[in-house]
Amino acid sequence: MSRFISALIFSGLCAVAAIAQAPKVPSQAVDFAPRKQLIGPEDTITISALYADELNKPWRVGISGDVSLPLVGRVHVAGLTVEEAERVIAARMRKYYRDPQVSVFISESRSEPITVIGAVEKPGTLQLKGNTTLFDALAEAGGPKTEATGVTLSRPVNQGEIPWPDKRSDGKVTTVDVPVSDVMTRRGGAASLEIRPYDVVNVTGSKQQRLVTVAGEVVRPGVVELVTQDSVSIAKIIAMAGGLSHTAAAKHTMIYHVNDQGIKTSSAYVDLNKILAGKVKDIELSPGDIVIVPTSQIMSYVQAAGVSAVTTGVYLLGKI
Repeated sequence: MSRFISALIFSGLCAVAAIAQAPKVPSQAVDFAPRKQLIGPEDTITISALYADELNKPWRVGISGDVSLPLVGRVHVAGLTVEEAERVIAARMRKYYRDPQVSVFISESRSEPITVIGAVEKPGTLQLKGNTTLFDALAEAGGPKTEATGVTLSRPVNQGEIPWPDKRSDGKVTTVDVPVSDVMTRRGGAASLEIRPYDVVNVTGSKQQRLVTVAGEVVRPGVVELVTQDSVSIAKIIAMAGGLSHTAAAKHTMIYHVNDQGIKTSSAYVDLNKILAGKVKDIELSPGDIVIVPTSQIMSYVQAAGVSAVTTGVYLLGKI
């Protein structure tokens, strides 16, 4: 039986269970207005321009946020919506074309990562595609496993509020917890919660997991299963992942501490460079913890835009 069919069966069982109880509705009104996706460094945009065949193809946005186009030259598009990019490119084209008609869409996004872990079929780090909801994120991860019970959504505070009344924050990360059945049966609005860049979606289950996740700018991102030991040092985890990549912003590494129920209990930024150099004490990680090493390329972009430190990730490749 395919994972897709399994997810459908699980969703159907959740729907049957939901009949016996009234829908869970947030205690106050929340705003589910979608966020427009922004173009970012290393994204690929496809341009379609009337009578300008030389522009009609995919273009990779540079680390600086610029894209180099024939005749038009370098255009800074990072941080713009596709509609804004269309207007900027059209304005530059007017020097060479009469009444240019331009359309732009993001054909590949590499700057808006989210991480889905826990009791899902395909845990890993994904890239946002347009307006993504919590339901969409679980579907992209292959759907919840049969032992899944809840969903914890965590978001760095500098990425905006989570529009949900029952939430908590430690000043760095905002977190909400919802039953997985509410998401899969689309009850009470949880399924429609918008997912933003750098969100972490942790699907909790009845089976205790003894995994430590390392994502982002390491050579081999993935998960480590703690079979015999109760903890592992962050230095050892990084070594098992092949070390840091050349684009790692190690001093902005984020650690999420997660309890036995899969609920985030705390988070912290650490300077991984100092830890690996032995200048500060190593940190012990427990089952369920998540380490995300951001890229210096994205860090340079967001800092130039006046945004405080955030985290990023790449595709998780499975167990290390």
